[in-house]
Amino acid sequence: MAAFPTLSATPIYPLTPNGELEDNIIRSPYTAGYEQSRPRFTRARRTFGLNYNLQAADEALLRDFELTTLHYGADSFTWVHPISGLTYTVQLTAPIKFGEESYGLCAVSLIIKEV
Repeated sequence: MAAFPTLSATPIYPLTPNGELEDNIIRSPYTAGYEQSRPRFTRARRTFGLNYNLQAADEALLRDFELTTLHYGADSFTWVHPISGLTYTVQLTAPIKFGEESYGLCAVSLIIKEV
């Protein structure tokens, strides 16, 4: 399994979202006013948002990682949380967004979700 590339820059804090759990509860309201609920899955997955200001070399590395290693985001990869140090197996939720460059830096944002 591939690992997230090591970049020269750290993500911009705070991470948004930072490990928020998805709502995996099925709720069934009844006409008498009560509600029955149960879990949809056996576990809830976490979502993380990462934003970077990257130099050209790191931008090229991240573009190559998305296109060749992840096959346009279809494959999962391991990612180490920059604060806690915990390792997660994650997948991109959407293509990586590369913004306009300013002062030689490219604004990059991506959202990853636990597999």
